[in-house]
Amino acid sequence: MICPMPETTRQWYDRVSATIAAEGHRGWRCQDWTTWPFDDELAVRELQPPAPDGEPARQGEDGDCPLCESSRRDDPSDYVAWRDELWMLGTPFGPTAMPFLGFLMPRRHTDLSGLTASEAARMGELLVRLEQAVTEVLDVPRVQLYRWGDGNEHLHWWVLGRPTAQLQLRGTFLPMWDDLLPARDPAALRSDTDLVAARLVELAGGEALPEGLSRRLDADD
Repeated sequence: MICPMPETTRQWYDRVSATIAAEGHRGWRCQDWTTWPFDDELAVRELQPPAPDGEPARQGEDGDCPLCESSRRDDPSDYVAWRDELWMLGTPFGPTAMPFLGFLMPRRHTDLSGLTASEAARMGELLVRLEQAVTEVLDVPRVQLYRWGDGNEHLHWWVLGRPTAQLQLRGTFLPMWDDLLPARDPAALRSDTDLVAARLVELAGGEALPEGLSRRLDADD
């Protein structure tokens, strides 16, 4: 039996472009969804052909990884809220509107496909326990878990929690709402993250790193 060759990227693009030219885009009545953030009609952009140079390099592929750098500072608690020997919980570099946003990442620099069996097993446990911690200590009914992987080679799971009963924010468009709504005070966000980290220690072990821990210890001395 001869197996057919898989469709190449160029074949995919040619087929999809020909269908768009003949039939248009598929109908998607997102404006009818109560969770859709926009009122006006949006125009679909023209589908661009595959980039002639292929996939661009991601951050970290050349050894210059901002996630690794931030976790190895003299005071990593500026960025890391929790860690164990394999994994760590990073905090946002930029603004966020939601009650919780954290990044579950391996301590070493690797992507999802590069995890060892022990790292993968621990990842599954931590994703479960992290949602449990967030929903137990914050006014959050559940969290959204997602991973893009196109910008940075270092694996990082987005863990995003929405406010309880904010039904308009349910589902697919929560990341859009997070970009659109006014940002939280960073100090208040980190304080809530530290509560989550403390609960995660109780549920899954590891250690919490409250922000500015080393500076506070120095002040006590």
